[in-house]
Amino acid sequence: MTICEIMALAEKHAAWAIERRRDLHRVPELDWDLPKTSRIVTDALDEMGIGYSRIRTGVVALIQGKGPGRTVGLRADMDALPVTEPDGCPFGSTHPGRMHACGHDVHTAVLLGTARALLECDFPGQVKLLFQPAEEADGGAEPMIEAGCMEDPHVDEVYGLHVMPYLPAGHIECREGALNAASDLVDITVYGRSGHGAYPDQSRDAIVCAAQLVTALQTLVSRNVSPLQTAVLSMGTIEGGTANNVICGQVHMTGTLRTLSPELRAFLKDRICQAAQGVAQAMDCRAEVRLVPSYCALINPPQYARGVLDTARELVGEDRTHVKEASSMGAEDFAYYLLHAPGAFYHLGCGFEGQENAPLHAAGFRVNEDCVQYGIAMQTALTLKALGRR
Repeated sequence: MTICEIMALAEKHAAWAIERRRDLHRVPELDWDLPKTSRIVTDALDEMGIGYSRIRTGVVALIQGKGPGRTVGLRADMDALPVTEPDGCPFGSTHPGRMHACGHDVHTAVLLGTARALLECDFPGQVKLLFQPAEEADGGAEPMIEAGCMEDPHVDEVYGLHVMPYLPAGHIECREGALNAASDLVDITVYGRSGHGAYPDQSRDAIVCAAQLVTALQTLVSRNVSPLQTAVLSMGTIEGGTANNVICGQVHMTGTLRTLSPELRAFLKDRICQAAQGVAQAMDCRAEVRLVPSYCALINPPQYARGVLDTARELVGEDRTHVKEASSMGAEDFAYYLLHAPGAFYHLGCGFEGQENAPLHAAGFRVNEDCVQYGIAMQTALTLKALGRR
């Protein structure tokens, strides 16, 4: 199938997909609690005659091609955010305090539109449609994979996308190697000994110790990591104390660690523990450190990222195809699919040309729905190319 034919297919099914996107946008749901969202997806699959199974509120559908062949997986995350949507959208959220402020409604609609397009294509093998919950929460990718979504049949290549408002609709962005960072929760409790504020010598001040520790932690990246590498350590909360005249005996703080390589991730986790225990010991206090891993780094295998960029150039042209210069320190659980099959993750422009577009996760986030057509075209073209490979 030619690029022109793929673009025509995408244009043909874009209006239907946009209607599904608006249906999804009206009913934003969180984490794994996606009954209405899943129902919209399964109703659309029923309409198309595509069989599916469920993993909790996740949906795994399979499109059978003509004859044996490879299996390509396409993933769309479905969950929304606890954000209040401003008035004014004609298909705005009907769930107070919840909004599709990260564009997962678009991802899901694009995948449904891609399914409609693929039903009109001749190809060997099969295509798995992975509708995943909980990307914004504790991560739905790993439970989906553990439940077998990448097997029976085994997925040979896997692709995913994310809308980006800083790119106008019709623009595509990807990069080889690290695209998104690994993330870890940093949870530290400093234990001192409380006492009267008038007699500090009889206490061990956990607040002073915690202040020294925060300062020490801020030097871990600047003085332990090469300027040619990238890492972020940010402390986000700190709590302690009960009264103005009582020396605090316990302080609790939390933060986030973001890294792009497994080696640097392990190194900084060790250094965080060493710094916390060393500073606490020096101030006659004690520190407990808990490091809770979240998503691993998303690493695009070079040849598959190049394949995405080559496909984008064919579809939208050289001037609207971009190599992302630097990795994002944000996390993305599509990374786990890439541990089980090669493929790539890329960015789909959804911004309005010549306007200042609100960022992801903001209440003012808006989508230029022209992006849906390009998403369908990209996913269809990548799938057909992958199925045509040996």
